[in-house]
Amino acid sequence: MKNLYLPLLLVVLLASASLNAQVPFYFDPQAVSATVNIGQTATVHSVLRNATEQPVEFSFPGYVTKGQGGPDDYGYTWIDSDEEGGPNYEWNEIAETGVPVEGLSDDNVVGPFEMAFNFPFYGQSKNHFWINSNGCISFNEAVMPFFNGPIPTNNDNNDFIAWFWDDLTMDPAISRVYYKNYEDRTIVEFWRIPHFPGSESTISAQVVMMSNGTIVVRYKQISETFETTNGTVGIQSSDAEMGLQVNYNAEYLHSQMALRYDLNRNFITAVSPASGVLQPGQQETIWVTYDATGYTTGAYEQELQCVTNLGELPSLYLHNVMHVVNPNLGGFMGHVTDAGTGNPIAEARVQVGDHQVFTNASGFYELPLELGSYNVTFSRPGYQTRVIEDTTAVAGFSELNVALSGFYLLAGRVYAGENPIETGFAYNYKMHEGNVVDIFAEMVGQEGWYEFSGMSAAQYIVKAEPSPNSQYYGDYLPTYYGDVLHWEEATVINLTQGTDNKHIHLVPVSNAPLGPGSISGSINSGDRSADVPIILRAADQGTVTMTTSAANGTYAFNGLPYGTYELFAEIPGKATIPQTIVLSEANPSVSGVDMLIMDGEIVFLGMPETGLFASGPAIFPNPASDQLNVAFNLNKPTTLRFVVSDLSGRVLMASERQLFGQQNVEINTHDLAKGVYLLSCEAQGERVVQRFMKK
Repeated sequence: MKNLYLPLLLVVLLASASLNAQVPFYFDPQAVSATVNIGQTATVHSVLRNATEQPVEFSFPGYVTKGQGGPDDYGYTWIDSDEEGGPNYEWNEIAETGVPVEGLSDDNVVGPFEMAFNFPFYGQSKNHFWINSNGCISFNEAVMPFFNGPIPTNNDNNDFIAWFWDDLTMDPAISRVYYKNYEDRTIVEFWRIPHFPGSESTISAQVVMMSNGTIVVRYKQISETFETTNGTVGIQSSDAEMGLQVNYNAEYLHSQMALRYDLNRNFITAVSPASGVLQPGQQETIWVTYDATGYTTGAYEQELQCVTNLGELPSLYLHNVMHVVNPNLGGFMGHVTDAGTGNPIAEARVQVGDHQVFTNASGFYELPLELGSYNVTFSRPGYQTRVIEDTTAVAGFSELNVALSGFYLLAGRVYAGENPIETGFAYNYKMHEGNVVDIFAEMVGQEGWYEFSGMSAAQYIVKAEPSPNSQYYGDYLPTYYGDVLHWEEATVINLTQGTDNKHIHLVPVSNAPLGPGSISGSINSGDRSADVPIILRAADQGTVTMTTSAANGTYAFNGLPYGTYELFAEIPGKATIPQTIVLSEANPSVSGVDMLIMDGEIVFLGMPETGLFASGPAIFPNPASDQLNVAFNLNKPTTLRFVVSDLSGRVLMASERQLFGQQNVEINTHDLAKGVYLLSCEAQGERVVQRFMKK
């Protein structure tokens, strides 16, 4: 029967979901929350909608939740994950990060172990606990007997949490116990614990003690042959006559199950209207009052049951969350999610100085602090750490939601024609708002394979090239993913998960027949001029070739046939507009095609005549003193923009004029300091840049 339990539960849940879709009587929204000061009240609301074709009677009997047990005399209740409104089963493995517990054997107790907070348990503050070998966590050093009993015990066995009280033992070969303290919870993990005298039939569980008094027990794996019908599950106070029993010597527990104990869960004190009738198509606003009297800071949940006269939907639930805050304290609360998937991240650390908390299974956290401004650090193994600086904690809790980026694989193959290259280099450029912000380099290995591991969620462009000892070197050009030569044309990879199919097909060199033409020039900057790739594409012949600049920044393409060419320098992150150059019998050689590398772009200096300029522009005098003259001849009327900038690209002055024909424009340079500047003449997508000096 146990083997069928979870599938059967899934069938029931699916049937319930289908039923809700067929009977549209529902809360909108289905979950509400409010932040309430200690001792104060707050009111929230949801809308109850009737989309059926019949009148529906509804009521909120007693304003109580759908509990599975309790309350006991003190007010504790319990509910498990098999019930609507129960806890989600979320196992938080602490074997690698927790503290191993030594000394447990048969019928003994070890401890005490210190907690990082005062844990409220039946009105007493507990900051130490002991671990009993017979399935209990206790708040005294007494050894729990191997024979289990009911709760309340009505004897000297008291002040404990029975996750499975029975005659258990430790098998040194397989059994392990760990504990881990967080600022707002303590987790104790019991791994593969057998019955005495030991066997392969075991139980694995975790007990989570929360700073607000909530207790969660998670049952990860219970062997089919493990005897669950002889054990006690529940909590017992220090008063022998007060406790809450969940199960005693009966069929109940199963794998992948969670159980939660709560104190004072019923913070809802009023619902209005408490009952009514909704006609078809009608809706009613339901007002719910929260009362934080007697609560400490923290998050509390309660399911509000609404009973109807619909036979197929006898009841539905409104999920409520009350965040209790101290008005004299501040802090942050919110959710931590995966930047790639948007899913919540459990057990993420949220830290300010020595104060830290961890997110729950829903990615939610609350970090109480004194009022002030803080740097808040969010971290989780497998994700990039993120720091939110200078954020203010106001009275109550400030909402601070954060998405963390994971680390992913970016990989693919590099092909020369149909064959993967045997050796080469791959470059991965991390992009942000069109700028290169980081560079990674790797070798291309066997079968043309490249890979970049540990990449954060971001945008990237990838380039590959054969190495000098490759058989393909010289025949294929450095090429970006997207099979293009210029970084601005590359296909951007938006990395939100691992990928290994970003293949690159290298662009082959395709030399045109030899001719009498040539193109030459230079490229310079303050810190780089040698080995800059210069690419020349023959637009009317479909050929492409590349050279690199010499040590002094000069370059040349010789033996070119007549035709129309596009020339540009290729530096990732440096924007450029390819320059069109026409070689003809009347103009077989073009020289002086000079370029300047600036902070964010590559500009052409002294470009040849274009379709806009019949001649010029020419600048004089150079060096200039108080005035710079710009002479040119425009082929057609246009609005010409003049921009003066420094060598970093910072604009110092700009103006526009409507011009046509032969012109001489005067630019006032009186206020410029002594140095070197750039003058850009821009119109209709064309740009001519000249360099001048101010003396």
